[in-house]
Amino acid sequence: MASKAASITKATGTAWTAWDEWLTEQGAQELPHPDIARLALKRVHELGITHHAANGKPFNDGWWAQTIAIEYGHQHGLREKGQLSAGDHAVSASKKVVGSLDELLDRWLALVAGQDAFDGVVLAEEPRVSSTEKWRYWRAKLSDGSTVKVDVSADRIAIQHAGLASTAEGERWRPYWKARLSDLA
Repeated sequence: MASKAASITKATGTAWTAWDEWLTEQGAQELPHPDIARLALKRVHELGITHHAANGKPFNDGWWAQTIAIEYGHQHGLREKGQLSAGDHAVSASKKVVGSLDELLDRWLALVAGQDAFDGVVLAEEPRVSSTEKWRYWRAKLSDGSTVKVDVSADRIAIQHAGLASTAEGERWRPYWKARLSDLA
């Protein structure tokens, strides 16, 4: 059983094989991702899952329904690793860091200051910075149509590069973003 399937079993208290069998019986192999996620959410509600089976915390049913749909898609060849529900691909990288939200955002901004391209792909527009009480964000659109999202939390900087054409393109970018994160002092 894949690790994602194991986490689904642990969170829902229902074996992955039961999720897989039920979704298959509902015709999920012929459905697009949003419909599979709706089926998974329906089943979560039918089973009365309101708390994480392992830790007792409130159960985020929408998030877990998406996770179940993604895993089903991966296991049945409906979706490649790194493929998003819209059909494009994404790759992510993250690094555990120490500092306040603003300090960490400032470190990222210093790292990318003056850059008009990333790994040879030019920015389509000026990056945007925003914040909430618990997060800091940096967003950039690249000229190839892809987007880079940097999320800064209390102890981590995470990058997601989405809008990529294939898994191979994602794997081309993964070492680039990991190297950029390792450049953070």
